[in-house]
Amino acid sequence: MADPAFVLPTPDVARTTHEGLELYLPTSTEPAPAVLLIHGVPYSAEGRPLPSAWNIYQGYASQLADRGCVAAAVDHSPDGRPDDERSNAALAKAIAAVRAYPRVDGGRLALWFFSGSGPLAAPFLQNPPEWLRCVALTYPVLGDTELVTVRGVHPVEAVKGARGLSVVMTVVGHELADVAPTQPPFIDAARAAGVRLEVIEAPNGRHGFDVLDHTDESRQAVGSALAAVSASVHA
Repeated sequence: MADPAFVLPTPDVARTTHEGLELYLPTSTEPAPAVLLIHGVPYSAEGRPLPSAWNIYQGYASQLADRGCVAAAVDHSPDGRPDDERSNAALAKAIAAVRAYPRVDGGRLALWFFSGSGPLAAPFLQNPPEWLRCVALTYPVLGDTELVTVRGVHPVEAVKGARGLSVVMTVVGHELADVAPTQPPFIDAARAAGVRLEVIEAPNGRHGFDVLDHTDESRQAVGSALAAVSASVHA
């Protein structure tokens, strides 16, 4: 299976390996905010590298480093199957590792969830840690679907606790049929609770538009999301 290209250029930035994470580094050596990218599940793992090596996450991470953030993708499901306990443990380990890295300002992090990893955002929305500045969600699954089941606190309930937290959500006009209905209740709950929610739209985009739809609209939507997340952690 060919790995589709990211819709934005992938800047040539410095990289290093730390505690099993490939960190993408900004040019400044001063402690910088960090962004962790959490890939979607399920995915077909057969014959493919781990998600951190995919063009999409390398693209996002490089763009974030170019904007002054330390960035990394967390490989929380090596077999591609949803397993909340395993994913939560991998994410907790990655958070601790990146916060302890000398070039990271451990008090300024963002967590960016994609697709089927959306339910993993719930605990961070319900009780945001003091170090969390932003939760980003891109074409997220935010309720039960054919392939993903919400276990534990539901994102629609969890977001009511996110007042004071920046939430950046990217939605597409041609969303998957069983994913699309999970998103409006989350948006409504966030707005009713007074959450600082920014919704970025790609009206002609598909689920996975950031590698599937190489259009000006896609580039603008991805750029807007990157700018919003970067601004949140740098504030």
